[in-house]
Amino acid sequence: MTVWTPVALARDIEPGTATGTTVDGDSVALWRGTDGAVHAWADRCPHRGMRLSFGFVREDRLVCLYHGWQFDGAGACRHVPAHPRMEPPKTVKPQQYRTVESAGFVWVSPTDADGTPDVPDTEITPVRSVWIDGDRGTVLALLGLDGTGALVTGTIDGTDVIAGIQTIDAHTTAVHVVAVGIAPADTVNALVLRLHELRDSVSSTREVVVS
Repeated sequence: MTVWTPVALARDIEPGTATGTTVDGDSVALWRGTDGAVHAWADRCPHRGMRLSFGFVREDRLVCLYHGWQFDGAGACRHVPAHPRMEPPKTVKPQQYRTVESAGFVWVSPTDADGTPDVPDTEITPVRSVWIDGDRGTVLALLGLDGTGALVTGTIDGTDVIAGIQTIDAHTTAVHVVAVGIAPADTVNALVLRLHELRDSVSSTREVVVS
Protein backbone atom coordinates (compact mmCIF):
# COMPACT_ATOMS: atom_id res chain seq x y z
CA MET A 1 0.00 0.00 0.00
CA THR A 2 1.33 3.46 -0.87
CA VAL A 3 1.92 5.92 1.97
CA TRP A 4 -1.15 8.10 1.31
CA THR A 5 -3.93 7.39 -1.19
CA PRO A 6 -6.84 9.74 -1.99
CA VAL A 7 -9.97 7.58 -1.87
CA ALA A 8 -12.89 10.04 -2.05
CA LEU A 9 -13.96 13.64 -1.97
CA ALA A 10 -14.55 14.48 1.68
CA ARG A 11 -18.00 15.94 1.04
CA ASP A 12 -19.15 12.62 -0.52
CA ILE A 13 -18.67 10.63 2.71
CA GLU A 14 -21.65 12.00 4.58
CA PRO A 15 -22.24 11.55 8.32
CA GLY A 16 -24.07 8.30 9.05
CA THR A 17 -22.99 6.55 5.83
CA ALA A 18 -20.69 3.69 4.87
CA THR A 19 -19.25 2.71 1.50
CA GLY A 20 -16.54 0.53 0.02
CA THR A 21 -13.43 1.25 -2.00
CA THR A 22 -10.18 -0.39 -3.03
CA VAL A 23 -6.64 0.63 -2.10
CA ASP A 24 -3.72 -1.20 -3.70
CA GLY A 25 -5.89 -4.24 -4.29
CA ASP A 26 -7.27 -4.34 -0.75
CA SER A 27 -10.99 -3.83 -0.05
CA VAL A 28 -11.55 -0.95 2.37
CA ALA A 29 -14.71 0.19 4.16
CA LEU A 30 -15.12 3.96 4.59
CA TRP A 31 -17.61 5.33 7.06
CA ARG A 32 -18.37 8.53 8.89
CA GLY A 33 -20.07 8.64 12.27
CA THR A 34 -22.56 11.29 13.27
CA ASP A 35 -19.70 12.94 15.17
CA GLY A 36 -18.18 13.77 11.76
CA ALA A 37 -15.10 11.55 12.07
CA VAL A 38 -14.26 9.45 9.00
CA HIS A 39 -12.77 5.96 9.36
CA ALA A 40 -11.13 3.45 7.01
CA TRP A 41 -11.06 -0.24 7.91
CA ALA A 42 -10.36 -3.47 6.12
CA ASP A 43 -13.68 -4.37 4.52
CA ARG A 44 -14.13 -7.56 6.51
CA CYS A 45 -15.94 -8.03 9.78
CA PRO A 46 -13.62 -9.80 12.26
CA HIS A 47 -16.52 -12.01 13.35
CA ARG A 48 -17.62 -13.84 10.20
CA GLY A 49 -15.98 -11.93 7.35
CA MET A 50 -19.02 -10.03 6.03
CA ARG A 51 -18.13 -6.84 4.16
CA LEU A 52 -18.38 -3.99 6.65
CA SER A 53 -19.21 -1.60 3.80
CA PHE A 54 -22.56 -3.43 3.53
CA GLY A 55 -23.34 -2.41 7.11
CA PHE A 56 -24.89 0.75 8.49
CA VAL A 57 -23.90 3.51 10.85
CA ARG A 58 -25.70 3.95 14.15
CA GLU A 59 -24.57 7.20 15.73
CA ASP A 60 -20.80 6.73 16.10
CA ARG A 61 -20.67 2.97 15.52
CA LEU A 62 -20.46 0.83 12.40
CA VAL A 63 -22.88 -2.09 12.54
CA CYS A 64 -22.16 -5.28 10.60
CA LEU A 65 -25.11 -6.32 8.44
CA TYR A 66 -24.69 -10.04 9.13
CA HIS A 67 -24.97 -10.47 12.91
CA GLY A 68 -25.25 -6.85 13.98
CA TRP A 69 -21.96 -6.59 15.85
CA GLN A 70 -21.28 -2.93 16.61
CA PHE A 71 -17.82 -1.34 16.45
CA ASP A 72 -16.94 2.13 17.71
CA GLY A 73 -14.60 4.59 16.01
CA ALA A 74 -11.57 3.01 17.65
CA GLY A 75 -12.55 -0.40 16.27
CA ALA A 76 -13.63 -1.84 19.62
CA CYS A 77 -16.67 -4.14 19.60
CA ARG A 78 -19.32 -2.54 21.81
CA HIS A 79 -22.38 -4.73 21.37
CA VAL A 80 -23.23 -8.30 20.29
CA PRO A 81 -27.02 -8.59 19.76
CA ALA A 82 -27.10 -12.37 20.23
CA HIS A 83 -25.45 -11.97 23.65
CA PRO A 84 -26.48 -8.52 24.93
CA ARG A 85 -25.14 -9.13 28.46
CA MET A 86 -21.80 -10.42 27.30
CA GLU A 87 -18.78 -8.14 27.43
CA PRO A 88 -17.51 -8.12 23.83
CA PRO A 89 -14.00 -9.58 23.38
CA LYS A 90 -11.34 -6.88 23.22
CA THR A 91 -9.32 -8.86 20.68
CA VAL A 92 -12.06 -8.75 18.04
CA LYS A 93 -11.25 -5.60 16.08
CA PRO A 94 -11.17 -4.78 12.36
CA GLN A 95 -7.88 -3.86 10.72
CA GLN A 96 -7.65 -0.07 10.75
CA TYR A 97 -5.98 2.47 8.49
CA ARG A 98 -5.08 6.07 9.16
CA THR A 99 -7.43 8.60 7.63
CA VAL A 100 -6.94 12.31 7.05
CA GLU A 101 -9.17 14.89 5.40
CA SER A 102 -7.10 17.46 3.56
CA ALA A 103 -7.55 19.70 0.49
CA GLY A 104 -11.06 18.34 0.02
CA PHE A 105 -9.99 14.67 -0.16
CA VAL A 106 -10.20 11.71 2.20
CA TRP A 107 -6.77 10.09 2.41
CA VAL A 108 -5.96 6.57 3.62
CA SER A 109 -2.58 5.25 4.77
CA PRO A 110 -1.12 2.30 6.70
CA THR A 111 -1.43 2.74 10.45
CA ASP A 112 2.36 3.08 10.76
CA ALA A 113 2.73 5.75 8.07
CA ASP A 114 4.45 8.96 9.13
CA GLY A 115 3.43 12.52 8.41
CA THR A 116 0.43 13.77 6.46
CA PRO A 117 -0.43 14.03 2.75
CA ASP A 118 1.48 16.63 0.76
CA VAL A 119 -1.27 18.96 -0.50
CA PRO A 120 -1.32 22.49 -1.95
CA ASP A 121 -2.34 25.33 0.35
CA THR A 122 -5.20 26.75 -1.68
CA GLU A 123 -8.95 27.10 -1.60
CA ILE A 124 -10.79 24.42 -3.56
CA THR A 125 -14.29 23.58 -4.75
CA PRO A 126 -15.29 19.89 -4.85
CA VAL A 127 -16.39 18.72 -8.29
CA ARG A 128 -16.88 14.98 -8.79
CA SER A 129 -15.31 11.54 -8.48
CA VAL A 130 -15.41 9.34 -11.59
CA TRP A 131 -14.24 5.79 -12.26
CA ILE A 132 -12.69 5.46 -15.70
CA ASP A 133 -11.71 2.36 -17.68
CA GLY A 134 -7.95 2.55 -18.08
CA ASP A 135 -4.68 2.58 -16.19
CA ARG A 136 -3.19 5.73 -14.67
CA GLY A 137 -1.30 6.84 -17.79
CA THR A 138 -4.29 6.34 -20.07
CA VAL A 139 -6.61 8.27 -17.76
CA LEU A 140 -4.22 11.20 -17.27
CA ALA A 141 -3.77 11.51 -21.01
CA LEU A 142 -7.53 11.41 -21.51
CA LEU A 143 -8.12 14.21 -19.01
CA GLY A 144 -5.11 16.27 -20.10
CA LEU A 145 -3.58 16.19 -16.62
CA ASP A 146 0.04 15.77 -15.61
CA GLY A 147 1.98 14.61 -12.57
CA THR A 148 3.58 11.61 -10.92
CA GLY A 149 2.21 11.76 -7.37
CA ALA A 150 -1.14 11.04 -5.78
CA LEU A 151 -2.29 14.55 -6.76
CA VAL A 152 -2.00 15.87 -10.30
CA THR A 153 -2.86 19.24 -11.76
CA GLY A 154 -4.04 20.66 -15.05
CA THR A 155 -6.82 22.46 -16.82
CA ILE A 156 -10.13 21.00 -17.97
CA ASP A 157 -12.15 23.22 -20.30
CA GLY A 158 -10.36 26.32 -19.05
CA THR A 159 -10.70 25.58 -15.33
CA ASP A 160 -7.67 24.80 -13.19
CA VAL A 161 -8.19 21.55 -11.33
CA ILE A 162 -6.45 19.22 -8.88
CA ALA A 163 -7.19 15.51 -9.15
CA GLY A 164 -6.56 12.74 -6.68
CA ILE A 165 -5.60 9.57 -8.55
CA GLN A 166 -6.62 6.20 -7.09
CA THR A 167 -5.81 2.91 -8.79
CA ILE A 168 -8.77 0.57 -8.35
CA ASP A 169 -7.32 -2.33 -10.35
CA ALA A 170 -5.25 -2.92 -13.48
CA HIS A 171 -8.11 -1.71 -15.68
CA THR A 172 -9.83 1.00 -13.61
CA THR A 173 -8.72 4.33 -12.18
CA ALA A 174 -10.74 6.58 -9.88
CA VAL A 175 -10.24 10.32 -10.31
CA HIS A 176 -11.38 12.67 -7.53
CA VAL A 177 -11.53 16.20 -8.93
CA VAL A 178 -11.63 19.59 -7.25
CA ALA A 179 -11.49 23.01 -8.88
CA VAL A 180 -8.82 25.45 -7.73
CA GLY A 181 -10.37 28.41 -5.93
CA ILE A 182 -14.03 29.14 -5.36
CA ALA A 183 -15.76 28.02 -8.54
CA PRO A 184 -19.33 29.07 -9.35
CA ALA A 185 -22.04 26.45 -9.69
CA ASP A 186 -22.21 26.69 -13.49
CA THR A 187 -18.47 26.01 -13.74
CA VAL A 188 -18.78 22.98 -11.46
CA ASN A 189 -21.74 21.67 -13.47
CA ALA A 190 -19.81 22.07 -16.71
CA LEU A 191 -16.85 20.18 -15.25
CA VAL A 192 -19.11 17.36 -14.04
CA LEU A 193 -20.64 17.07 -17.51
CA ARG A 194 -17.20 17.02 -19.15
CA LEU A 195 -15.90 14.36 -16.77
CA HIS A 196 -18.91 12.18 -17.51
CA GLU A 197 -18.44 12.64 -21.24
CA LEU A 198 -14.78 11.61 -21.04
CA ARG A 199 -15.57 8.62 -18.84
CA ASP A 200 -18.37 7.48 -21.14
CA SER A 201 -16.24 7.90 -24.27
CA VAL A 202 -13.77 5.33 -22.95
CA SER A 203 -16.54 2.97 -21.84
CA SER A 204 -18.21 3.17 -25.24
CA THR A 205 -14.95 2.42 -27.03
CA ARG A 206 -14.31 -0.56 -24.78
CA GLU A 207 -17.79 -1.94 -25.45
CA VAL A 208 -17.24 -1.71 -29.20
CA VAL A 209 -13.89 -3.50 -28.94
CA VAL A 210 -15.27 -6.24 -26.68
CA SER A 211 -18.26 -6.91 -28.94
